[in-house]
Amino acid sequence: MENFNPAVSDAFKTPCVAGDTVLTGSCTAASNYWSSTTFAFNPGIAWDVNFNFGSVNAFSKDFTGRVRAVRGGSP
Repeated sequence: MENFNPAVSDAFKTPCVAGDTVLTGSCTAASNYWSSTTFAFNPGIAWDVNFNFGSVNAFSKDFTGRVRAVRGGSP
């Protein structure tokens, strides 16, 4: 594994600053973040990414979690 704890590239290891937005900052404040992908066999479950260890798990959508703003495709 190239990066570990957090398992993200150096661009995302910047310290979190109060007031950061998707336009002004990018940081990894916690280990777990929701993906937008629903678990195929149960619509009440979604995938969650752990940025400390680089793992992916499925959890109930009833849990409270963080999200990251991302953009797909090329500029």
